[in-house]
Amino acid sequence: MESFRKLGRVTGALCLTAMLVTAGNGYAADDLNAALRRLDAAAVKFKSAEAEIVWDNVQTEPLPDTDTQTGNAVFERKNGQLSVALHIKTENDKPYVKEVAYTGGALSFYEPQQKRMSVYQAGQNRAAFETLLTLGFGASGQELEKAWKVSYGGAEKLNGISVTRLELIPKDEQVKKNVSKAILWLDLDRGVALRQRFLSPDGNYREVTYKNLKLNVMVPGDAFQIRAASGTQVQNH
Repeated sequence: MESFRKLGRVTGALCLTAMLVTAGNGYAADDLNAALRRLDAAAVKFKSAEAEIVWDNVQTEPLPDTDTQTGNAVFERKNGQLSVALHIKTENDKPYVKEVAYTGGALSFYEPQQKRMSVYQAGQNRAAFETLLTLGFGASGQELEKAWKVSYGGAEKLNGISVTRLELIPKDEQVKKNVSKAILWLDLDRGVALRQRFLSPDGNYREVTYKNLKLNVMVPGDAFQIRAASGTQVQNH
C-alpha cells in the first residue's frame, strides 16, 4: 500500500508539472499571437524608417573576436518593393567609410578607400533575400509566420524601452545555409526592431542595434543610389 501511496504522490506531482508546463505554453502562444497581430497592424502603416546603427560581427570560433561598425540606416517600403541603405562611418572606433544599398533586387557594396564596388543580383533568391531584410522593418506577422518558425522569447527592456523578443528559425533551405536562427527585439508600439541577431551555422553571429529610430520620414529619391568616385572598379556578380 505504501508503494501505491508513493506512486500516487509521484503521479500527482507529474500531473501538476504537466499542467504548469501546458499552461505556460498556452500563455506563450497567446503572447506570440498577440505580438504577431500587432506586427500585422504596424506593417500596414510602415512606409520608411531611419536610425543610427551599431553593427557587431561576433566570432566565437576558433578565437573569440568582435568587429564593431557604426553608421546609419534607411529603410523604405514603396509599392510593395523594399529598399535599404547603410552608411558605415567607423570600424572599431576608427574612421572607415562603406556604402551598402539594396533596391530593385540588386545589392551594392561600395568601398571608397579601395575604389571598388561589388554588385550582386538577387535573381531567383530575391524572395529569400528580402525575407532577411524586412525583419523588423515592414514585415507583417503573417509574413513572419510564412517564412519562419516563430517562438515567443519573452518581454524585456532594451535601453529603457519595453521590447518583445521573438526567436525565428528559417523555413527556406537557402536561408538556412547562411542563417540558422534569427532573434528580434521588437518595439511593438511602433512595430520595428530595436535589435536583430543573425546566427550562422558555424556559431558566429552578427548583431545590429538601432538607436534614435524615426518612422515614416521623408526619404530622398536618390537615397538608395551609390555615387561611386571616378576610377572605381565595378564588379558585377
